[in-house]
Amino acid sequence: MSRPAKSADAKRSRQVIFRLTAEEYDRLCSAAARAHLPPNELARRLSRRGPKHLVVKTYRHCDPAFLKRIDQIGHNLNQLVKNAHIFGRISPNIERLCDDINRLIDEAVEDSADDC
Repeated sequence: MSRPAKSADAKRSRQVIFRLTAEEYDRLCSAAARAHLPPNELARRLSRRGPKHLVVKTYRHCDPAFLKRIDQIGHNLNQLVKNAHIFGRISPNIERLCDDINRLIDEAVEDSADDC
């Protein structure tokens, strides 16, 4: 079954072609990538915004391997805390280990912010 025909108002029959400098094009592509849109679609939305500000919702994507590793670290820390409660003793290295983990997470967050 074929797709239903669009009405004359809904058809995109007009083209707008314009040139950009390399810097302008890079900024457009960068903004489009953050919005998870093709550059042409972002330009189309910008042209239709009128007097309003264009709001594009963006979502930060994290590396699945990084998230899995953080989950494993959290699981191990949970086991350490559980053993500390059961046996009433805790390793003196735990505080240093937690500081190292916090530092690594902070670095990963900063790196992901630089990518956006």
